Amino acid sequence: MKIVFFLLLYILSLEAIITIAPVKLGEKPGFSGVVEGSFQTKRGNTEKDEYTAGLKMQYDNNESYLIWSDVIGTYGEANGVRNTNKTYAHIRFVHDITHGIDWETFIQSETNEFTKVERKRLAGLGVRFNYEHDTWGVFYLGLGGFYEYIAYTDPLLDPTENNARVNSYIAYVKTFDSGHSFAYVAYYQPRFDAFGDYISSQAVELKLHIIETLYLKFKIYYDVDTKPAVGVEETDFTQITSFTYEF
Repeated sequence: MKIVFFLLLYILSLEAIITIAPVKLGEKPGFSGVVEGSFQTKRGNTEKDEYTAGLKMQYDNNESYLIWSDVIGTYGEANGVRNTNKTYAHIRFVHDITHGIDWETFIQSETNEFTKVERKRLAGLGVRFNYEHDTWGVFYLGLGGFYEYIAYTDPLLDPTENNARVNSYIAYVKTFDSGHSFAYVAYYQPRFDAFGDYISSQAVELKLHIIETLYLKFKIYYDVDTKPAVGVEETDFTQITSFTYEF
């Protein structure tokens, strides 16, 4: 419990929360982590700078539970004008119920200046089913719910929201003998009282082993929010290329 408390304080102090694939219980016993970073710089006809940094920490007792956290921040400017400024953080506790079934609980926090989200908090719980095939990889199905609080940058146009949502996801992870891996995850999160108001997201990740514990990652995100803030697009597409160091 001391480990849980420490990581919880760490995440909340950063006011930020994300991950591509579910974490497999027993895969990396003890403490482990990943540092990730990417940057893009353009000079000439286009003046552009964009930086992304992320940190993942994990503890797995190799018996019945694990806890992990993701923290990611992205900042960018184009021609001297800020065009990206967002943070994301997530902490999740997973406990084994029986073979192939786990229960999980999580908290999350986000900020995004350009979707007018000043602060978003959520907490939830659910059940995770998983099936592993020696050749094809690991398949996941998650079902549960969460409560969210959203404060927007202009409360006159976008009043504060308090919603209860279904949380459902499917995921697939395949790790190759070479150290390369492929992951896919899709979330569908409608409001309990209005299924037309939903959030959905899909993400694909290809991780290539370079040397020792250094990897190159290619990630693609496609997000949909059917009820965003006034003046904000319903869809977002993001592609990120980054280097990661595992320890």
